Amino acid sequence: MQQLKLVDQEKFLNSIMHVSGNIRYVVIYDMKGNTILKRKTDGITDLLTEEENKIALKHTIESWNFRNSVSEKIGNTHYTLQVYDNLIRAIFPFGNTMLLVVTLDNVGKPNEIIDRIQTILSGNNTKSKGGEKKF
Repeated sequence: MQQLKLVDQEKFLNSIMHVSGNIRYVVIYDMKGNTILKRKTDGITDLLTEEENKIALKHTIESWNFRNSVSEKIGNTHYTLQVYDNLIRAIFPFGNTMLLVVTLDNVGKPNEIIDRIQTILSGNNTKSKGGEKKF
């Protein structure tokens, strides 16, 4: 995926946020753990402290780097899914140097949400088979 200009990044994050009312956060991180862009649903209470989020992100980046190191053998990572009692974290590659982290409430149909996010990431915001816009 090409690097998006800031205006395009804003539109992109808004399109991800509008995929489902179950989305809590959408964050783009670089591979050093720096926040590039972040959106949070109004009224959402953080479940982890800022320090706990930093530690979790550090482990996420380490895991992602390991997956990349073995990708010649097992293929490229399309996304990872972490399912907890209280939330779901979906992590997608965003270009070659960033990660898109989407946190969802653990309700509804997460597979449909993941499919819709992948459609947006692919740049294919077309209508689905049922005529409903995937966006």
